[in-house]
Amino acid sequence: MGSCSQNDSNGLNEADVVAFVTTHIESQVGYEAALEPYKSGLSEETKVFVAGRNAVNNVSMESIDPEWFYEDSVRVEILDTRVYGSSASIMGKVHFYNFGFHSERSFHGTVVEEEGRLRWDRWFHAENGNLARNVMKFDSDVEGAKDLANQMLYRSLQGDFNGAGALSDSLLLMDPEMAMAHSGSMWRAWANGDQEAWDANVDQAVAKSEKESAALNYYFKSHSGRYGDRLENALKAHMLASDSPLTQTNLAWVLMGSEDFESARTILEQASERWSAIGGIYNMMGYLNMRQDKMEEAKTCFSMYLRLAGDVANAHDSMGDFYRAQGQKDEAIACYQKALELDATFTASQRKIDELNNPAPEEGA
Repeated sequence: MGSCSQNDSNGLNEADVVAFVTTHIESQVGYEAALEPYKSGLSEETKVFVAGRNAVNNVSMESIDPEWFYEDSVRVEILDTRVYGSSASIMGKVHFYNFGFHSERSFHGTVVEEEGRLRWDRWFHAENGNLARNVMKFDSDVEGAKDLANQMLYRSLQGDFNGAGALSDSLLLMDPEMAMAHSGSMWRAWANGDQEAWDANVDQAVAKSEKESAALNYYFKSHSGRYGDRLENALKAHMLASDSPLTQTNLAWVLMGSEDFESARTILEQASERWSAIGGIYNMMGYLNMRQDKMEEAKTCFSMYLRLAGDVANAHDSMGDFYRAQGQKDEAIACYQKALELDATFTASQRKIDELNNPAPEEGA
């Protein structure tokens, strides 16, 4: 995949560079099948920078994971190529397709020839989410607390409520004054139907966030009617941090609760374009489609959720709910059993299995 035709005496050939870039990027599908083509265009000397993430790093061949290459298909759009003797500068967009969903990233890189093959010498890319600026801001004076909070929020947004809750417990020990630290515990309580724990975490987060930011404060207030109109608070949080996946999914959730389904859909579609790798967004879209009796669209959304969060019990539980709504008992139970295999404490799936195996008698029977 990294080979090229004989270059002329002046250096690299533009057609060869474009062919290499196109082949290298578009072969990044198929999980394990993508590994060798992907590695063939890199070396330990390749430097990578992803906007909004880490510093410039050398590629580590050992850390390349086949789970990166989950898309149905990938297409590269070359916008500009410049050859400078023995190196070439190239920029463009990468388009990703999954179950009909589309996302993209912008990239720029430098290509060189090494031992008869072309490879990336420098690579830079920016996802839509990396370009977000109007996000929920929170901080901590405790070293490592902010990084742990971001991990917790990611697990929450993927629907891994027990995993997020465990990280929340650790975070509250690290920095008891951090309002965001309550988020994982809050959602774990919601998943477990523990109203008392939910209320306690919301109340503490509201009190602490008053010292941090208005967006954070409105966000937590929107989780309880005790702090005024929930939709009004969710709208204020979204207005102050409109790029944040937290405010986007929260506003959509509140809108769904008030049965404003079309507004919720608009927010979720915007969120999926900005944060295409967050499974929880597709989960919410799946339930929204089910509530509107759009069952094929719902299955597509739940399939996407499973692809992005296959290690999360809730993703399998959601697909089980789809099959249950379709009257497909065996398929639903298989999904619920998979959820319990991943997380034995995910009691919602066990309850649903019990209900399917022991249905309540019909009224008047």
